[in-house]
Amino acid sequence: MKLVVRSLEQEIFKPFGRVLEPWSQEIPEVTEPGAFDFFVLFKESATSWQVGYLEQKADAFCRLECHPNTPEVFVPLKGESVIVLANTPVQQGQITAFRLDKPVVLNCGVWHGVISLDGLSEILIVENSDVIDEYFDLEKPIDVSVLG
Repeated sequence: MKLVVRSLEQEIFKPFGRVLEPWSQEIPEVTEPGAFDFFVLFKESATSWQVGYLEQKADAFCRLECHPNTPEVFVPLKGESVIVLANTPVQQGQITAFRLDKPVVLNCGVWHGVISLDGLSEILIVENSDVIDEYFDLEKPIDVSVLG
């Protein structure tokens, strides 16, 4: 299955989670004039969290995963990558791909996969340490076309 990659814009991304950058109407939680503004972009209660480091090499995949019990943060560190998302993987026409060039948080239960565009992408991942993994095997591998 070939997908066209979209740019990571909050309005388009909203059904899956949030792009982790302040919106124009958001007010910083802490401000030191001339020094910094600190925004809280995402807050979640959990007993414990884990930080992972993903080294993604594949440029296609045949399986989506989801975590019904935890949001998941993706912070791109190195390389070019695409994040593929769906709220219902059975409806393969509802699968969307975004260039992962900004940090994002996925809502609980969003189906996802990552593709590297340049052979190796490195991504910091934050999730609940009691994460539950569920998988959905696709009929055809997911591949992407990057425009522009």
